[in-house]
Amino acid sequence: MSVLKILKGHNEGNEISLNGDRFALGRNPDCAIIIPITSVSREHAFILRVQGQYFLEDNKSRNGTFLNEQQIAGRVPLKNNDQIRICDFVVAFQSKQSIDLAALDMDDDKGEDTSSTVHATINASSQQLLETQPAEKLRLLLEITSSLSKVLELDKLLPTTVDCMFQLFKQADRCFIIMGDTNTNKFIPRVIKTRRPQDESSARFSKSIVKQCLEQKQAFLSDDASQDSRMQTSQSIVDFKIRSVMCVPLCGVAGQAFGVIQVDTQDRSKKFTQDDLKLLWGVANQAGAAMENAKFHQSSLLQERIRRDLELANQVQKSFLPVGFPEIPGYDFAAHYQPAQEIGGDYYGFIPMSGNRMGVAVGDVAGKGIPAALLMAKLSSETRLALLMEPTPAEAVTKLNDILYPHTSQLDRFVTLILAVLNPDHKVTVVNAGHMAPIIVKGDGSPPYDSVSLDTAGVMLGILDGFPYEFAEFQLEPNQCMILYSDGVPDAMTVGDVPFVSKERNRDGLRDCLLGVTDTSAKNVLSCIVEAIKKHTVGRLYPHDDITIVTVHRKA
Repeated sequence: MSVLKILKGHNEGNEISLNGDRFALGRNPDCAIIIPITSVSREHAFILRVQGQYFLEDNKSRNGTFLNEQQIAGRVPLKNNDQIRICDFVVAFQSKQSIDLAALDMDDDKGEDTSSTVHATINASSQQLLETQPAEKLRLLLEITSSLSKVLELDKLLPTTVDCMFQLFKQADRCFIIMGDTNTNKFIPRVIKTRRPQDESSARFSKSIVKQCLEQKQAFLSDDASQDSRMQTSQSIVDFKIRSVMCVPLCGVAGQAFGVIQVDTQDRSKKFTQDDLKLLWGVANQAGAAMENAKFHQSSLLQERIRRDLELANQVQKSFLPVGFPEIPGYDFAAHYQPAQEIGGDYYGFIPMSGNRMGVAVGDVAGKGIPAALLMAKLSSETRLALLMEPTPAEAVTKLNDILYPHTSQLDRFVTLILAVLNPDHKVTVVNAGHMAPIIVKGDGSPPYDSVSLDTAGVMLGILDGFPYEFAEFQLEPNQCMILYSDGVPDAMTVGDVPFVSKERNRDGLRDCLLGVTDTSAKNVLSCIVEAIKKHTVGRLYPHDDITIVTVHRKA
């Protein structure tokens, strides 16, 4: 089985198994390898398996497909460790490798007391290994392979591997599985097992042997390590009474060594042979593959758990949003909410107020994802409380700013908010905290316009403690529709990163889509905006930012 390892881009570090004959790479959600980059084509390229050979094929993409930094045309064969680049997304093609233990560099002409260094050769048949082994060891090897393939938890797999060592090598006194820690650059023994359990607390391994094995990716065999010139009289070998010893690297799919298995004896009469080393290589090869599978399985479980947590968070967040619309004589309402990720930082709400007033609020927390969603939840509850407790909308927003300031200032975050309060006389009181002003559609086909001037807009919530907010008013006439929205609307991007609204590009998709509209019902106005955004952003997998739109229509 071959894999693609993501070196740069979305899900960096993950490995994708190539278990079929055709794999699409692109930004289409149906692709086997999804690349959420707007400059990537829907189906940018393919990886094909033909008679066991893998090929890379460009699908006439706009920005090209590169193999080892050379742009390809058509179909080209893939070799181990080839790098594929699509825009800023980079993966490595890695073929499953095995170790040819029969091709290990052995010096059989040397005497019994002379140590041998064994060099690993990659990409060969393990059948030659099996031909040199006695039937009993073959039986044990098959049992071990079967056992390792059934264990998908790394913490259980490592002890199982060590137990297998003692079944295969009756002369072994101790066995270690040692892995390098990339954070501390130290060798960490993950499992220590001795023939006599009481010796495990004092068992130690030789760092010099492990270092040589890892750095050179070579198997190590010594009849008597205490007399081996390669160890340069290592004190640890003397102290730990290491005699005959074998040490082989644990290698990943790409051939990188991530640990070792060391088996040794403390009795001069017990010695490992070159056939033993071959057999240990075979077991280590199986164990290395099993360990990578276990890591991949654990990573998959973690990703699934995160996915479920995000789904739950999405449900919880939606519970903060209105489940219906207010029933006010002479008015109808509509709303649209679309987070850029699984959860977002936008907020909207309808808050009944004293004096038969109705508050309509739209807020936007800076940022996306979980941090923004947590602050959005607080904004939801605190906005409702402030509007119920304070006598005027301006005082309510001033109070809300004071409540949020201790939390947002510490996190270097802020919140924009637009509050529109519907009064019984159809006047609308607007308090603006760094947000876009509501726009009005008159229903006579004329261009939409801002309901109030931005001169009365205050600073964003959570920036200045004690800031006094002002209000502005306007009359919502019959058949007019008021639109409140978050900046995800003007910032909605095409696949070429052209915004929906841009002064620099002299483009205003929001007002353009409403020009000539005479049906000003809340649902129709909302539908016009949403459809225009969808058309503008066609081809993008995800919105550039959270999108929230609320429409309020005064009936004729």
